[in-house]
Amino acid sequence: MADSSRAIGWLLRAAPVPGSTLAEWNGRPDGSAELAVGVVWDVVRAELELGLEALDRLRLAGDAGPALCAVAERLVSVLVPVGTAAGWSPPIRGVTTAGRGHPLRVPVPHVSHGPYHWLIPPDGSGFLTDPGLLRTALRRAERVYAAQVAARS
Repeated sequence: MADSSRAIGWLLRAAPVPGSTLAEWNGRPDGSAELAVGVVWDVVRAELELGLEALDRLRLAGDAGPALCAVAERLVSVLVPVGTAAGWSPPIRGVTTAGRGHPLRVPVPHVSHGPYHWLIPPDGSGFLTDPGLLRTALRRAERVYAAQVAARS
């Protein structure tokens, strides 16, 4: 397991007010806090099935950085380097990006279940998913998912 204090310190670099973020993590029933996107990372969000399929591919290759799930929204959010969210063209159906000025609700690193939880927790090293590899994995996942839908029809 990753050093939780190192991962927390890394996440707090994206906190508008670190002390408030710590209080929010400790005080909210879901254990999450709102962090600023575009400071330490950008975010690529994918519909749940698409995102999980892509993450499985990346994880098997050892290329997956931190990623989390928002259960109610049925979204997987993958952290990518700052400035790379703007370069996603052409778009992929079911995928959106967020850069500077957007919030992201994030749990503390050890949370692996609940309304907001880490699928791949940060380890504090700063390792992020390569956006090119993520795009390729999402395109492949899109084809797999489309084939599954077509087979059910």
